[in-house]
This record gives sequence, C-alpha cells and structure tokens, in this order.
Amino acid sequence: MLLHIGIDDTDSPNGMCTTYLGALLYRELSRLGEPLDLPRLIRLNPNIPYKTRGNGAVALIFDIEEEYIEEAKSLVIAKVKELADFSHENTNPGVAFLEGEVPQDLTEFSLRALREHVTIEEAEKVAKNIGAEIAKFKLGRGIIGALAAIGYPLRRYTYELLAYRDPRNREKERRVDKDSVFEMDKRFYPFTYDNVDPYKGTVLITPHGKDPVLVGIRGIDKGKVLQAFEEVKIYEEVIMFQLYKTNQSTDDHLVPKKIKDVKLYDSVIIRGKVASRYWERGRHVFFELEDETGKIRVAAFEPTKKFRNYVRKLLPGDEIIVAGGVKEHEGVLTVNLEKFYPIRLVPRIELKKPKCPKCGGTMKSKGDYLKCKRCGFKMPKILIPVEKQRDLKRKIYEVPPDARKHLSRPLVLPGGEDSILTVL
Repeated sequence: MLLHIGIDDTDSPNGMCTTYLGALLYRELSRLGEPLDLPRLIRLNPNIPYKTRGNGAVALIFDIEEEYIEEAKSLVIAKVKELADFSHENTNPGVAFLEGEVPQDLTEFSLRALREHVTIEEAEKVAKNIGAEIAKFKLGRGIIGALAAIGYPLRRYTYELLAYRDPRNREKERRVDKDSVFEMDKRFYPFTYDNVDPYKGTVLITPHGKDPVLVGIRGIDKGKVLQAFEEVKIYEEVIMFQLYKTNQSTDDHLVPKKIKDVKLYDSVIIRGKVASRYWERGRHVFFELEDETGKIRVAAFEPTKKFRNYVRKLLPGDEIIVAGGVKEHEGVLTVNLEKFYPIRLVPRIELKKPKCPKCGGTMKSKGDYLKCKRCGFKMPKILIPVEKQRDLKRKIYEVPPDARKHLSRPLVLPGGEDSILTVL
C-alpha cells in the first residue's frame, strides 16, 4: 500500500526544523515499509507573512503492508507531539496521510499553495474530497503545507544535503571551517552552489539560528553534493545527515501576469516600462513599472546590496522584465525584485555647455547666459544634447546569493534564464 506522509509547521525561530523531523521519520518508518524516494523538501509561497523561516514542508512516500499502516501513522503523530515547538505562537503543526496515488485535485492545490494564498478551510475541503486524513495541532495551519508537499508534482528538482548537530549545542556557534567551505565551493561549483557569497566573503551553508541544522549544501547532482559534504571540515558532532529532493532553485513559484491581475502574496513575472525615476528610502531603492493595464511599485531592498546599483541605472521609458514576490510595503503593493532583464533602453541624454565660439575656451553658466572663462565672451544659454552610453547590458541581473529566495533559480544553473524570458 502506498502511504504518503506530509508534515509542516513544526519549527519556530527559537528552534526545531521540520526537515529534522522528516529525517528521523524516514529512518524509523523504514522499519515498517520500503521508502520509494528520497524525502522531499517542498518550499511553498515565500511571501506568506505567518510562515516560519523558509516555509518548507516535508513529504515521505512508503510502500507499507496494510497491517502496518496504522502503526506508521501513530509513529508520525507521536514524533510531531514530541518534537514540534508548540511554545511559539506561529507554530501550528499539521500532518496529512494519503493512501494510494496522488489525485489531480491535490496537485492543483499544491501549486496554488506555492503561488497564491490558501486557507486552512480550503485545505480541509481538499483533504475531505480526496480522502486524505489530516491531524491539526493548535490552529493546524500546517495542514496546508502537509497536503501541498504530498501533492507537489516535482517535475523539476534539485537536492539539498542537511546535516544535523547535537541538540545540546544549539546555543553555540556552529564549528565549521570557513576555508574548507571556500575550497569545497571552488571544486564543486556550480554542481553545488550558493555555498558562499564571494563578494562579502561569507559562508552561506551554515544557518545562524537555534535549529538543529548544522550545514545545508544545495546542488543539481546528488553525487557531487555528497562529495562536497565530505570536503567540509566540521569540528563538532554530526548526529545525522539526510539528502532531500526539493523544489528549491526551480523558479516554479513565478507566474507571468499583467499588472491589473497581480495580488498580494503572488510571485510574478511582469513585462513593462519604467514609469518613474528611482527613489530611495531607508537604503531601499524603488521605482514604478507600468504596462497597458496599470502601474505597480517595484523595490530592491537593502539586503540585495550591490544589486541596487543596477536598479539605479534604469531610466523612465526603459522596457524591462521583472520577477519577484508581491508584498505590502508601507501599505502599497510592491514587487520585491529577485531578477530583472532590460529589453530596450531609452537613450540617456545629457545637456552639455558648448565651447566658446571665439577662442574654444570653457563656458561657465551665469544665470540665463554663458560666459567664457578664458576670453570673457558672452552668449545665450543654449545647451547641446549629447547621448551617453548606458551602463546596463541586455542580460538578466539577479540578487546576490545571500539575498536569494529558496525557490529562485540562480543564473549559473541550466535553465536559470528560462522563467524570466517566457514573456519575451
């Protein structure tokens, strides 16, 4: 009997991690049945405000004899009760069980949970319609992710190896050798990626919170990911590691839309024209984008660092494609940029003072006339338009690794340009 298990929302900013629970269950359930795939780490809508950290759910699939099905379900529920961080107000765990094949209704619900805002009531309705069993703890919001993780089609995927530390060390700094991570990155990039931020010289594979994850290494080749892990020097006990198959770095969250159709919490690709010069507030850079259906605000927020410099080079009238998540900022719908692509750039015109017609000297502005600094010749203030070279190229610009969303596909990976170019 096929048994699908989905788990979500067991973690909190104070600790725990749903992947840790998934890795434990993957081992314990293997006593009762045969795992049919690696455990799955499914990232859902990154814009939802009540998510805990990365909004990731876990799904497991086993072939289990019917006589062991109830024991397997009881084991999952017991582990969630034992390990979930119920003390945090935003932690509302949910578990889902589905026997047999995944129906189309659940796949469609899963993709909605990736790209839109769905409710607990909608999840309960889907579960009832397809005959899935659900278990809610507290508000039970986790049933949304639990069901979505089971139903996710995962046509495109990457891998992430997660290594876990002794819980007794959770208050301590992670003891991972920085130089070994940079050496590993040189050897295995881009088969593994986003291991480091080369511009800031920082390590990205180690989280900073109190959760049990010690390191996480992402890649497109599971063999290379395992080899890369062996190259990292770790000076504390690794109690367990698990390779996950995941929808991270697929761009599957992005949907092409016209501005009039954009809703809060969407992840969108929009083709339009820059409608305003950029402005800055609190080190964030903003501009307006318009298409034939309306206008929307776009932002490159402070954590994107040097990426903001490219945004500052845009001029009104430039035709571009933007990709990013939609949130409210100061009460205004705003696209949080992940990537953008200049299609056509308007000329950049600068007005220059002419040379002195008498002696060729430099002219200086004097109110409404010009005066030569060398010979004193005066003339009306007539400036000459000069076209200057634009500093933007026709290529995709992306945020740096440490500001990248889990779902956003780096340009270095095969197909990294595909999603944003779909609207050309």
